[in-house]
Amino acid sequence: MSAAKRFASALAGQWGATLYNAALSTLLSFALGRFLGPEAFGGYSYILTIASLFAILQDGGFSTLIFRESAHPTQGLTHKIPLMRQALGHAGLVTLAGALLVLALPLRDKQAMYLALAYYALFSAGNYVSAELKGHGLFEREALWRMCVRTLTCAGVGLALCLPSPGPAAIFAGWLAGQAVALALPQAAPARVLPALRIEPSLYRSCGSFLLISAATTIYFKSDIILLTQLSGDQAAVGQYAAAYRLIEAAVLFCTPLTHLFFRKLRVGLNQPGQFRRSLRIMLAVMCALAVCGTALAMWLGPWIIRLAFGERYAHAQTLCLWLLPSLLFILPNGVLTQALVAVGREGFYARVTIGTALANVALNVALIPFLGAEGSALATVCTEAVLTAGLAAGLWVGYLRRT
Repeated sequence: MSAAKRFASALAGQWGATLYNAALSTLLSFALGRFLGPEAFGGYSYILTIASLFAILQDGGFSTLIFRESAHPTQGLTHKIPLMRQALGHAGLVTLAGALLVLALPLRDKQAMYLALAYYALFSAGNYVSAELKGHGLFEREALWRMCVRTLTCAGVGLALCLPSPGPAAIFAGWLAGQAVALALPQAAPARVLPALRIEPSLYRSCGSFLLISAATTIYFKSDIILLTQLSGDQAAVGQYAAAYRLIEAAVLFCTPLTHLFFRKLRVGLNQPGQFRRSLRIMLAVMCALAVCGTALAMWLGPWIIRLAFGERYAHAQTLCLWLLPSLLFILPNGVLTQALVAVGREGFYARVTIGTALANVALNVALIPFLGAEGSALATVCTEAVLTAGLAAGLWVGYLRRT
């Protein structure tokens, strides 16, 4: 099979899995919004946001490291204990620390928080499996694995919704049960190994930048929900914003498999600067075209989709989506720029840029939410992504393209 056919086959499998997972996730989000209502949906989204932020520490940057090292090992980076065992050991230790932290803090709905932490620990293990499969170029198998995981987790949440008056704890119990069943499948065999309680320091040096990148990226994707909750005190507004943001998440979810395929191609061709440049130009052109077309289509159909999916109670979300959607013009090209920086080993610079933009996003949210409410959060998202695009492009040009 030619390289073009292999790429097309891998992309078809990845997109097929993405569309399948997106359809299930979208239907589940709509069901959660309708069954829980704006206030309870806002509370669930708040706990989910907090837990997803802590999940960065649970992952520890190991999923990116496994992906990169499986695709093309870094010269000078050696490890005596297999990466998978060390990654699982890290996730387990951090989860235990998180549970102790929840016990000590005066948090509401601690049961839901414990279940969310446990779910994200198993979620990290599932991500390690995906990373190893993609690193070895087994994108079709990885796509099947993701489809199995999403089917089982959605089934678990669906069963939780059948309970009388389900709350956040029941929903997270459903997520946890589905993920546990998925990890018992044959595809998850690489993760069914004994976790290592000793993590080699050299790996943490390599994972440090990836951890900072994930932390900063999640902060500027998730801080709006947290700050909107804290500064407005209006759980219904949080639910409206969360509903509108589902359109952004759907677009990013659709394009993520393409950026992963791009990353492996860039990483494998790292020692051929001419090929690297040509590939990068094509990838950026493709992603920019998708950004323009996707944004135009979403702004036309977005309000109708939200009204159809969530119902008349989410009328404000129909307006909010028009404020949020222009961010796609920057988010999608940023996916290619970030993969290129990691491929050339400039994750340290990438980490600094994302930390700066995350702090800028927090500052913008704090400044705009008191005056504009949820619209202020949407405007902060668009501005943050524009700044990130400029920083990533400058770093790639100065750090690599100008020198080769």
